[in-house]
Amino acid sequence: MDHPKPWLLLRDPSLVEPSAPWCTRLGNLELGILLLDQPWVAGEGLRRADLERSLARFDREMPVGPVYFQRVSRAVAGLEAVGSLEGSGSGRSRRFVATPEGFAALVLNLLVVEDDPTLDAREFELKRALIALANVIVERIGELPSEVGVDPESERFFRRVEEVTVLGRSVATDEVVSRAFDVRRLIAEQRQRVLELRAAAEARLRRVTEEADLAREVDVRRIVGPPGSAGATGAGVLSDDPAVLEAIRVLASRTVPALTARAAMVRYEAFLGYLDELAALYSRELGVADLGVFRRRAEGRGV
Repeated sequence: MDHPKPWLLLRDPSLVEPSAPWCTRLGNLELGILLLDQPWVAGEGLRRADLERSLARFDREMPVGPVYFQRVSRAVAGLEAVGSLEGSGSGRSRRFVATPEGFAALVLNLLVVEDDPTLDAREFELKRALIALANVIVERIGELPSEVGVDPESERFFRRVEEVTVLGRSVATDEVVSRAFDVRRLIAEQRQRVLELRAAAEARLRRVTEEADLAREVDVRRIVGPPGSAGATGAGVLSDDPAVLEAIRVLASRTVPALTARAAMVRYEAFLGYLDELAALYSRELGVADLGVFRRRAEGRGV
């Protein structure tokens, strides 16, 4: 039986990791490695040095963070330990290729974007770039003459992907895979997330604006008092009375959040505009990856 929303499994690692340690949230570097190490991209596999060079080449398009051999090597070791990568050979010549579980981990992670992209867009931008790259690769393979086959190993790989289960449920069905590699779906869901964040910001803005309005109505002069009175130390000199200073700090703390909340609204509106432009761009320039092309070619059925 298929899981209705298998990507939700990533939210409860304690439940699934004992039986499916590969089923976990992955960082940008790990996702980049998994895409590059797919057998339909990497063939017999890539060495860690190959991965380092490839990731560095895509650095501007795929924000995976600092790329250097030790960091890549640690990430590869972690992915191999949980069964997402399979290695062969030894030393620096050891080659790695993604397992069916690694493909499933990639797919599930592409379906989850939870960070606030207006504060840190690296998760969204990385997944957008990965999906676009996968689409272009599949598109170019689809341009090959129909009589050109695909290595039967690729066909077997995707059949094994269908057999990957978590808690007895299939997680990388054709429907889920198609959804994962649809960049327009990613943009639409990111837009919905930003709309939710904007709604929360609007509620906060209303609340803090009321507090700011009340703070503005307070006459600071009544707190400090006229020169020569208790709580005042003379003209042009701020009172050193701790109670007075604390009152002023409280008033300021009621005003600044309103400005911050308005700035957040500006930020969300700008990002929504960006997402709308992206949606239009990808609708014109890119289709949806049909990974079934590999199976059809391997079976001699063309594209």
